Amino acid sequence: MAGRSAYDISPLQREILEHRHARRTVLRQKYLEQTMNPYRHALGTGGHVEDEAVNRFVAARATYTHFWKPKWNNFGFFMGSYILPVMFLYYVIKKDRDEREHEIRTGQVAYAARRNKII
Repeated sequence: MAGRSAYDISPLQREILEHRHARRTVLRQKYLEQTMNPYRHALGTGGHVEDEAVNRFVAARATYTHFWKPKWNNFGFFMGSYILPVMFLYYVIKKDRDEREHEIRTGQVAYAARRNKII
């Protein structure tokens, strides 16, 4: 194990970690330059810092439909989240109303005991 570096990680994982660290360092330096610049109001850049990650996130949300592909799991999620619950609720309500109407029409429920009676 003497050939491996700290924490006993593979060379690929070490390269990934070094790349992330370098990117983090560059972003941190840019952030510090933008926030600590005493002339930023004079330059017209405003008082806030543009966050590139937030801009990328907003752009990805805005262009989601350009890259969306219809798949069976998307269809299943749509059916399971929207269509099937509505159909189930419709069935339960319709069954209850039909049973109540049948009891009222056959005279099993007295007029005084009915809900939504007209007085």
